Amino acid sequence: MSMNYNVHENTFRTCPDSGRITPESNNLYKNSIALKDSTMTTTKIRVWALLALVTLVTGLSSCLKTDPVTPSRPQAGVAIINGILTTSNMDFYDNSVRVNQNPLTTGFLFSGYVIYGGPRTFAFRKAGLTDDYAKVTSVFDSLTYNTVIAYGDSTNPIMRAIKDDFNTAKENFVNFRFFHLSPNIGAVDLYLDNQKVDSNRVYFGASSPDYTFKQPKNSLFSNNIKVKLAGTDSVLIENTSPTLSFTPNKVYTIVLSGDKSFTDIKKLKVNNMYSLY
Repeated sequence: MSMNYNVHENTFRTCPDSGRITPESNNLYKNSIALKDSTMTTTKIRVWALLALVTLVTGLSSCLKTDPVTPSRPQAGVAIINGILTTSNMDFYDNSVRVNQNPLTTGFLFSGYVIYGGPRTFAFRKAGLTDDYAKVTSVFDSLTYNTVIAYGDSTNPIMRAIKDDFNTAKENFVNFRFFHLSPNIGAVDLYLDNQKVDSNRVYFGASSPDYTFKQPKNSLFSNNIKVKLAGTDSVLIENTSPTLSFTPNKVYTIVLSGDKSFTDIKKLKVNNMYSLY
């Protein structure tokens, strides 16, 4: 089956990135990070990631609901994934403050929520309710990329925060990682442009997750994402028009969520989002 999904771009209270690195942000970057890497590739990837983050916080910090702009104070980026298998609409909370304007459903993906470093509690709550449905408390370091992932079925939702590490990303390649968040589906194989790029991936909550980034062996000539039962030609889900096009030198997270038994908002879906933005 072929489907088209859209990331909820206007759901969070942010504004578009200016796409410009100012002298102040360059100084902030230079004064905050000392790059000491063993290889040129790793050095370039880290410089690339930090410069992109400085650009992001320069453009977005003045538009966040919770964090007024303070140019001298470094910030961090957070990507948000809701893979909880439920029909309930969700609200996303940052330290008990609701962030989203519109209800969120399972399969929601968002990149580029900007925060100041320090301890934070992120939570999903069922829309209109006051109790946390799934939450995580963590310390977020300034000038880092992070991903908050909610997953599990409606009876046992779980939330996890990870600090993203781009050491395995490579220049001149499409870089991706794959999260299998469908609790009732067994091991799967991932295909990009009909090329198998990841094998025998099991449910995120059933094993130690793999956060590393990989690269297809061959160039991609389409944006097609396909998921098959591991070791078979049985296609579970296909997305011919994901939210983002696959481009060399970009870094993506691909997410499988939902369930093949449903046709409502819990239906099986696969989509992509930026990990480096």
